[in-house]
Amino acid sequence: MCWFSAEHETHIEEAKAGQRLAIRTMNWHANWVVREQELEAPRPCPICLVDQTRVLFRLSEDQRASLHLGPEVEAVFKMLKQPKLDIFEFADGRQIMLRELPPGLILDVLAVPGHEELSAILEKERTIQEQEDEREREPIFTRLLARL
Repeated sequence: MCWFSAEHETHIEEAKAGQRLAIRTMNWHANWVVREQELEAPRPCPICLVDQTRVLFRLSEDQRASLHLGPEVEAVFKMLKQPKLDIFEFADGRQIMLRELPPGLILDVLAVPGHEELSAILEKERTIQEQEDEREREPIFTRLLARL
C-alpha cells in the first residue's frame, strides 16, 4: 500500500482493477490518488495502490509535454523502502515519483497483485476492444470483402 496511506490516513480504500483514478494535490502539497469523480470533492477518500499495481496513464496534451510521455502509457506502482517513496516505473525503466505527477492526471488500474482473476477479465475485454478498433481502421472495401 502507498506510504502515506500506510502511515497517516485511517479512511482509505484499496484500488481495484478497472477503476479510473486521478491525481489530486492536497492543501499541504502532497499528491493523493483519488477516484476520478472525487477529484474536486472537498474531502476525497485516498485510494491506496498496492505495490506492483499496473496502471495506464491517460495524459492530456499538456501533461504529455511536461512528462515527456505518450498519450497512453503503462506503468507499475512501486513502494520504495529506502527512502520511503511512492513511484511509478515505466517499461523503459524511467521512474516518476507520485509527488511529481500533475494534478488532474487520469489513470486506469489494469492489474492489482492478488486480484489477478479480475485483471485477466479486464485484459481480455481490452484485447477484444483493441481488435474491434483495429477492424474499424481497415478500409471499408476490405471490411465488405471479409463479409462476403
